Amino acid sequence: MFKSIIRRGSLIPRTCVRFNSSKPAQLFPQIYPLNKEKITEEDLDKWINALKQLKHGKKIHETEEEIYLGQITQPEQFITKKFEPSLEQIEETYQYKNKQIPLKSDPTVDNFINLIMRHGRKARAQKIVSRAFYIVQLKLRKDPIEVLKETLNKLGPVVTTKSMSTGVAKRKIVPIPLNERQRNRFAITWILEASKNRKSNDFAVRLAEELINAYEGKSSGYDKKAQMHKQATQQRAYITL
Repeated sequence: MFKSIIRRGSLIPRTCVRFNSSKPAQLFPQIYPLNKEKITEEDLDKWINALKQLKHGKKIHETEEEIYLGQITQPEQFITKKFEPSLEQIEETYQYKNKQIPLKSDPTVDNFINLIMRHGRKARAQKIVSRAFYIVQLKLRKDPIEVLKETLNKLGPVVTTKSMSTGVAKRKIVPIPLNERQRNRFAITWILEASKNRKSNDFAVRLAEELINAYEGKSSGYDKKAQMHKQATQQRAYITL
């Protein structure tokens, strides 16, 4: 078996290429010069004997074949080149040191898509949002997801009111605080309602224009937010802690 492998020349070239070592590459031509026409049976016996000695754990290598095989079985001594980063790479590393790995999908964007979706056609809603974000990116030269989050944070109301029974004929209007998801829902709903009044036939264009308008503080949703807060302020006497 060893003879057929060596005769085909598959063992020796692989070891030379794999380890990219200068020592075995220099030693091998000494054992078998390039001008040597063929490998004799005696040469094969030397290699087979060297393999057997190496397999049995011989520590002291005497023949050239044993030295060569001992070198390629311990490639660590030839791997001396170490990676040294440049100053630019080190600076770039510090820039991303405190950065978190981004999520596969953003919860705020997913909520935005779900409120746009109609009749279970989520792929269509995702396409509309992607096109709208692309327009926002071109217009503002900012990350559209950050634009959306900042817009929802500014447009979303903090409190709303709810009609509650008092046990008698008259009902009372009670202010109720909103969590982040509820605030975003109000803001997204107002953006979608305002986008319907725009002139473009493409919903993605209308959505992008209204999102930019709301980001700049010009949306009609701010009037609805102010009215909601005003009503809650008027009914502050009914707040229960």
